[in-house]
Amino acid sequence: MSKMIKTFRPFVYCTGISSALLLSACSSSPTPNYYTLTTMIKQPVQTNVVRVIEVLPVDLPDRLDRTQLVLQTTNGQSRVLDQQRWTSTLSSELKDGLSAGLLQRLGAVDRYASGSATSLPVYRIAANFSNFDALQGTSKNTIDNIHVAATWTVSRIEDSVNLAPNAPPNKPHSIACRMMFSLPANTDSTSEVDAVVTASRQSLDKVTNAIAESVVTLEGGAKPVEAVCS
Repeated sequence: MSKMIKTFRPFVYCTGISSALLLSACSSSPTPNYYTLTTMIKQPVQTNVVRVIEVLPVDLPDRLDRTQLVLQTTNGQSRVLDQQRWTSTLSSELKDGLSAGLLQRLGAVDRYASGSATSLPVYRIAANFSNFDALQGTSKNTIDNIHVAATWTVSRIEDSVNLAPNAPPNKPHSIACRMMFSLPANTDSTSEVDAVVTASRQSLDKVTNAIAESVVTLEGGAKPVEAVCS
């Protein structure tokens, strides 16, 4: 004897919505807002020094390396803002922002991004952000500051045939630096999210300036002002 199999189809009911709009109304969801840390491209500095840099992928804790903006509360909780997102993962945003900022400040070319070969010395930059946190204030809609802890190394990669004839034999080929700071986020005249994005860009600019200075240091210039280097 054959068995009868009953198929139950779920019924979705939305009050006050015509059948023509049923599917779109019941399945609609807010469209996320997207932000980037890479600011508007500026005219590179004019320099007679030809520099080639290689910005490696940035290291970032897993808790932060996502597309959604994350806010840290004073009691150790994290708020993940699903509708407020970076255009890529935060580590990619930091890497792209660093590269763009260094190209502008140093008048350089990023070999890692372009993939081009060169006979010139290359300054390889490896950065690690152990903190890049938006710390939420005591009020839910206020951000106290962006807390940043970053370390990086700049290594000059060159063949002996490319060394300048008058280069000192003891000229260092690498430099290691670190910096830590908190940058206030202004929520008085802007929204919570806009304040986070603006302060995050300013924080990345601060680190980018220090890394650019460390490249110049490796060339024989002065040490960075706001970073500790060795």
